[in-house]
Amino acid sequence: MSISSNTKRFLGYGLALLAFGGSFGSALAQSTITVLSTRADSVSGGDAVVQVSLPAGISPLQVVILRNGADVTSSFVATDLSTMKGLVSGFNVGLNVMLAKTRSDGTFLSKAAVQNWPTYGPIFAGPHQRPWICETDSSGLGPPPASGPCVAPTRYDWFYKNTAGAFVPLTTLTPPFPADLAQTTTIDGNTVNYIVRVESGTIDESIYRIAIIDDPTNPISNPWSPGGKKPGRGWNNKLVYPFGPGAGPGFHSGSNLVTSALLDGPLSLGFAVAFGTRNTYGTGSDDVISAETTMMIKERFIEQYGLPKFTIATGSSGGSIQQHYIAQNYPGLLDAITPNASFSDLASMAADVLDCQVLINYFNQYTNPANWPGSRRALIDGYALGTQSGQTTCQNGWSNFSNRWQNPTAGFAAVVPTQLRYDPITNRSGARADYWDANVNSFGRDPATGFARSPYDNIGIQYGLNALNSGGITKAEFLDLNEKIGGLDIDGNYVPHRSTADPIALLNAYQSGRVVTSGGTLPIIDVRPYVDTSDTGLLSIHTRIRTFIFLARLASSNGTIANQVSWLTGGISQPDLSTATLLAHNDWLERILADHSDLPYAAKVILNKPDYLKDACWYDGVKHEETLTLDPSATCNQLMPVYGTVRLAAGGSLGGTALKCQLKPVTVTDYTVSFTPAELVRLNSIFPQGVCDWSKPGVLEQFPADTWLHFLPEAGTWARMGHSSFGNN
Repeated sequence: MSISSNTKRFLGYGLALLAFGGSFGSALAQSTITVLSTRADSVSGGDAVVQVSLPAGISPLQVVILRNGADVTSSFVATDLSTMKGLVSGFNVGLNVMLAKTRSDGTFLSKAAVQNWPTYGPIFAGPHQRPWICETDSSGLGPPPASGPCVAPTRYDWFYKNTAGAFVPLTTLTPPFPADLAQTTTIDGNTVNYIVRVESGTIDESIYRIAIIDDPTNPISNPWSPGGKKPGRGWNNKLVYPFGPGAGPGFHSGSNLVTSALLDGPLSLGFAVAFGTRNTYGTGSDDVISAETTMMIKERFIEQYGLPKFTIATGSSGGSIQQHYIAQNYPGLLDAITPNASFSDLASMAADVLDCQVLINYFNQYTNPANWPGSRRALIDGYALGTQSGQTTCQNGWSNFSNRWQNPTAGFAAVVPTQLRYDPITNRSGARADYWDANVNSFGRDPATGFARSPYDNIGIQYGLNALNSGGITKAEFLDLNEKIGGLDIDGNYVPHRSTADPIALLNAYQSGRVVTSGGTLPIIDVRPYVDTSDTGLLSIHTRIRTFIFLARLASSNGTIANQVSWLTGGISQPDLSTATLLAHNDWLERILADHSDLPYAAKVILNKPDYLKDACWYDGVKHEETLTLDPSATCNQLMPVYGTVRLAAGGSLGGTALKCQLKPVTVTDYTVSFTPAELVRLNSIFPQGVCDWSKPGVLEQFPADTWLHFLPEAGTWARMGHSSFGNN
């Protein structure tokens, strides 16, 4: 495989640093240069917060610090007798070298290589999507550039919380302030004026917002410089990072309003808030770019405000997916996650959801609807019935996404011009809106079509197997269903034959981390509103079984689920647990930080979980504290029953990580019914390759190749940051 010049430059930065080390003195072993604002190989925008640790006997006054040979010592402040910190600017795009040496005789003390990237990226996410609609105008940041990447100037807006409980613009930055200005008391016990500054701009071609309580008469400015102003008593030195919902195509930056940053819950307690539009999963369904955006926005936050003690993530639905992905694939960006209405990932969930589409096609094309009311459809697809629609979630909830995730023409945002979109007849080179093409950097590209490779596969799946064995459907219905079920082509169209996964897409899905097979070891509080059976229009897709699916993976990878707490709410009166989870995470993380033992981090997380943090459900406002279980007799399960999914109803395993099942011969002992010789002949003809063996891992199933993967220009290839292991194109 050929390696591009960009890849060679990236991989070469580590080699250049090694080659540079021969002329340094023995003090190097005692002196270090560390980038604090991000990874040293992932600096963006030309600046970084740098720490220089000095050896014994050398004071900060005796040191000169160089950036590519230029003296930048004046950017540093001595924080103690052996440490200097500062915001260093002027890094070139590409490799840079930082040096520290003695002022008197020029003895070299320490060295570091710094790899700098443009503010608009990419750093590790691989090539950004094109075309790209830049939505700065609708986000209040002015018209987009006429050409080139999506960039806009930084701006600042001020708001205050009034005594009536509303955020309103602060029209004067000097006293006297409005008479209805409210105050808030932070988690540290500091009572301050509730005035919030919101910073806005573009990072990684995403619209970002940073909100923090600030004093407009003496605002935060250059906090790392000798004469700078650090955040005041209104910041508790912690960061909340919210992730947005949805799961849709990209090709646009996404937009938001400046007021979207005014999250009263965390701000009122003194937390800062930061996020970008590409942290909304409905804008692109690309968790890698979301991780990259998170890293770059956090870097900006650290440079402009300070280093947070920890970062707590929040987010519902698609926001939960991003949290799980980032916890697995880019550890260290988040210190605790709070998935709400959670899903483990999209790649494995898409397999089950696309099954809904082929089931809808089957029932519409081959059956009499009168014979298949929702109550009978539920036996096949595993979901509960809606209380009003009389349909299952597969029919009346997932039907939207089951069409979009493999259909390259559905779901575009209106801002993406029609003439830029894929059309199978008139524009085969246009933008494709399916999930696989949104993540083509991971799945790879089929050279025969130019489209992303798809791992969707339903070979060997016995739809309705559990219903057959329980007596819910007849042998004739089971055989007819599986004989005619069909599949989907690469454009999401129904085809009469079953779908076969692209083997490279399968391998890449696992190796690149698009399947969450490892639950992570950081603190997790999973919050789920119970919506399995209620509907007013479309059924909610956020069914309770998804929490159990993730816990099965967590137990498999870690041998324990003790780092997750699961909270469930239902009934008429449901508590808002957003503040409770934030306070709990704060307590949990503070305890971990205070633990200076030599225990592994995973052990510290479990050991320092507060005793009051236990699994529980609330129904009609009444709390029931009990360990999460699938036992139907448990109190929470009696109040809020657990249902299933299509593949669970087909005999699949709870963890659901098998994108393509391994096969075994048809075996009569797997069925509670007796097939006649003719029926067995028919069954074997339906499954000529065999049926799913759910006791085995999926085909090519494995843990991710590594963490912190850097995706390369060739779709389907990657290297670990600073290394040279590659994927499959």
